[in-house]
Amino acid sequence: MDDSVRAAMAKWPNVPDVFGWLRLDGRGQWWIQDERLSHPAMIEFIQRNYAQDRQGRAFFQNGPQRVFVQCDVSPYVVRYQHGDWRLHDGEAVFWIGGVFLTAEGMLLLDVNRGKLAVVDDRDLTAVLALLHDQERRPLDDDNWVRWLDGTSTLFMTYRPPQPHLPVQLATLANLHEQFHLKVQPEPEAE
Repeated sequence: MDDSVRAAMAKWPNVPDVFGWLRLDGRGQWWIQDERLSHPAMIEFIQRNYAQDRQGRAFFQNGPQRVFVQCDVSPYVVRYQHGDWRLHDGEAVFWIGGVFLTAEGMLLLDVNRGKLAVVDDRDLTAVLALLHDQERRPLDDDNWVRWLDGTSTLFMTYRPPQPHLPVQLATLANLHEQFHLKVQPEPEAE
């Protein structure tokens, strides 16, 4: 978090929180209401001052004011390009502990020890190439059918020679609960 933000929080501790204005889509794009943010300095400022509270709500600390973020899928979006994993805010991915695939075709990862991140759909082709069967062979249609009916396991190796991780079938609702997330944050009851 920026030092100027910390100073503003100390100077004005009782500024009301904001809900329903800022949104993060499944590609890591920021939106204010129905307008996508495109100003690089504004996006960088948001991403430097982005965090989650103890209730699992994502927020942007805008000086003394906390702006809660509505997340279309998850609080983080991960990109995979040229063998490099990065979150939408620029943070390098140093650890992947879980791989989840929804029936809708969204691939989500447990990254950096507890951050749920959806894989940007533009990177799915490259990431799906990292999936394999138990013998580390590329997948075919039969592998997918057996995995969906629960008779086979799929794996992902994210950085060879790292151990491969099983791909788990999941729903967004279950993942939000498992990671204690509130992707549509509301004010706390008083």
